[in-house]
Amino acid sequence: MIEFHPISIDDFAWAAPIMRSSNYMCCGYSFVTQFMWSHAYNTHIAKYDDWVLIRSDVGDTCYYLWPAGKGGDERKAIETMERDAERIGRPMYLYSVTLEAKTRLEEWYPGKFTITSDRADYDYIYEQANLAELPGRRFQKKRNHVSRFIRENPDWQFHPLTKEDLPAIRAFNDAWSQLYENKDNPGIQTEHSSIELLFDNFDKLDLRGGYVTAGGRIVAFSFGSPINDRVFDTHVEKALYDVTGAYNIINREMARNVCAGFDLINREDDVGDEGLRAAKLSYNPDIIEPKYLAALNK
Repeated sequence: MIEFHPISIDDFAWAAPIMRSSNYMCCGYSFVTQFMWSHAYNTHIAKYDDWVLIRSDVGDTCYYLWPAGKGGDERKAIETMERDAERIGRPMYLYSVTLEAKTRLEEWYPGKFTITSDRADYDYIYEQANLAELPGRRFQKKRNHVSRFIRENPDWQFHPLTKEDLPAIRAFNDAWSQLYENKDNPGIQTEHSSIELLFDNFDKLDLRGGYVTAGGRIVAFSFGSPINDRVFDTHVEKALYDVTGAYNIINREMARNVCAGFDLINREDDVGDEGLRAAKLSYNPDIIEPKYLAALNK
C-alpha cells in the first residue's frame, strides 16, 4: 500500500518531470498548479512505480488526478488509488480525465464509473503566435486596446520577473487584492494566499513571468510555468482596472517574451464565472479542452 503525504516544495524535483512527461494539456498536470492550491484543496501526493498520484481531500470525498506519467501500467495506478480510497473510507472521484482517458476508463471498467463533464472546468488553450501577434480581424479589438495603452503610456516597459522584483510585485498584489469588491471576494483572497506561497518558494520552482510599468509604477504582472515542453500554463494575471489596455498588454508581452518557446498557452478554466468566460472567449481560444469527472459507483 502506498502512502500519500501532503504535497510540499520538496516534491517538485521528483514529481514535476514525471508530470510533464504525461504530455497532457490540462492545467492540473502542472506541479505548480497543484502546489499553489494545496492549502485550499488539502492536496496529497505519492509515487507509484513511474506515476505521480495526487489526491485532494475535499470534505468527505477523495478527488484523484488521473495518473500522471507515461510509463508502467495505468490500470494498476488507478486501482491503487481505488484501494487508497477504500482504506480511508471515502468516495473516490477521478478528475482532469481527458476524452481519450475517458474512453480507456469505459473500456477497462464498463459500468464501474459514472462520468460527467462540467463546462466551468474546461481549459482555454491558445496558440502562442495568436496571443503574441493578435493577427487578423478577430483580434482587432485587442490590438486597439494595446494601441491605446501604448499611446497613453509612451514610457511603458515590460520587465522579466526576477526574485529581486518580488517585494514590489507583492506590494502590487496586496493592493490589488483590496481593490473594489476584491477585498470581500473569498476566491480572490484564497488566490492571494496561493500567490504568496509561490513567491515564498520562487527560487525553487520553475516560475516564469513578467510585469509592465508605466508612469513610474507597476500596472500589471503575470506568471506561469510549463505543463510540458509544448504547453505553458498561465497561473496568474493581474492588472489595474482603471488603466485601459493594461490586461491586454501584459497578455501580449507574456506571450511574446515568456512563452516564445511554447506552441500553446493554457489560460486555465473560467470556474463558471460569466465575466471570466466572456474574457477568455474574447481571445478566440484555439482549443477548449474538456475535462471529465469519473465517480466510482458503489
